[in-house]
Amino acid sequence: MRLLLIATLLALSFAAQARGASLSADQIAAIDKAADAFLAKAAEAKKTGMVPRESDPAIAPLLDTVFDTSVLSHGTIDFADQPKLVHWLKRIDEVGGVYTSAARAARDTGLFGAEVGRFADAATNLMRAMVDSQMAQIDAHPEIKLSAADQQNLAKMRAETDKAFASLIEVIESPGITVGWAQARLVVLTGAAPTLARFLMPAQLAHLRAVALQLAARFHQKTLRQTLDRLAVALAEPPPPVAAAEATPAGNEIALQADEAGGYTVAVRINDALTAKFLVDSGASFVALPKDMVDDLMKSGAIQSGDMMGRSVYVAADGKHHRSINFMLRRLEVAGHVATNVAAGEVPAHSQPLLGQSFLSKFKSWTLDNKRHVLILGE
Repeated sequence: MRLLLIATLLALSFAAQARGASLSADQIAAIDKAADAFLAKAAEAKKTGMVPRESDPAIAPLLDTVFDTSVLSHGTIDFADQPKLVHWLKRIDEVGGVYTSAARAARDTGLFGAEVGRFADAATNLMRAMVDSQMAQIDAHPEIKLSAADQQNLAKMRAETDKAFASLIEVIESPGITVGWAQARLVVLTGAAPTLARFLMPAQLAHLRAVALQLAARFHQKTLRQTLDRLAVALAEPPPPVAAAEATPAGNEIALQADEAGGYTVAVRINDALTAKFLVDSGASFVALPKDMVDDLMKSGAIQSGDMMGRSVYVAADGKHHRSINFMLRRLEVAGHVATNVAAGEVPAHSQPLLGQSFLSKFKSWTLDNKRHVLILGE
């Protein structure tokens, strides 16, 4: 794995820059010195075929200097330091490339698992820091209209981030690695996913979700499948901000209809494509759609392959176990109240659709008034 470097420096024309933590020139100089020393030793090792390892006391401090990203946990890096982040990522890629090349030659990433793992984690953390810095600058100047050149640079940075993050996800399928190694990488990737979700375009997020879910489908190990599913959820497109004029007043009441079994139903609009009566079920973790409804939504394109989030098993009220596909509903609307990126699952055909906690928890508060048959959603 060699990363496609995010080498696009955005010279955005802001009069002022959002302030944050700084990277000192001494830090970058130390990284350069360590990277150069490591690469010199790696070049010498080519004669013997022995790759420098972190178990070597002379190599360990060099890798520590290049791969240690703990300084990034002190806060968002100044936008002015973006060139330093790009340079640091370049050095990480050069050092890590020694191990990924050796792993390819041996056809066994597990032989160099310790070093490749540190490389992958460091690269993920640098990407996250670069995007955080970029987004802080954009958030600090919402009034600025980007020039055509800046928009082009931003699009290039997004495309490179998409490709690099996909490469980091796919590395967990490399030969010779352990489940624990893969889990450790996925924890770091999932931590970075919400930051990327604010930055990437919907199609790019759908691509990354598809990469994660396709990998999940190929793994037999349950824990890995579940962790990849969580990564896909973390890569969901965040809901757009609601303008004050469009916000629904807090405490707005939604009339419910009583059904024959004593429950309450409400009309729900799904992905602007289909409206159906759902049973309000606060005890259900997710929104549930019957298989025939899911099939119709998929045929119409309202649910797409990029919305899929893997498979699971759930226990129905009768105690029976059922297999289910999980997916993300991009938009659910109930009486003008809208929730986006709602986790949902499939239940047997012709079942009652359920409006569960994955919808209700999107709101600041919710109350079910049994006496007056109303649902109150607080925005």
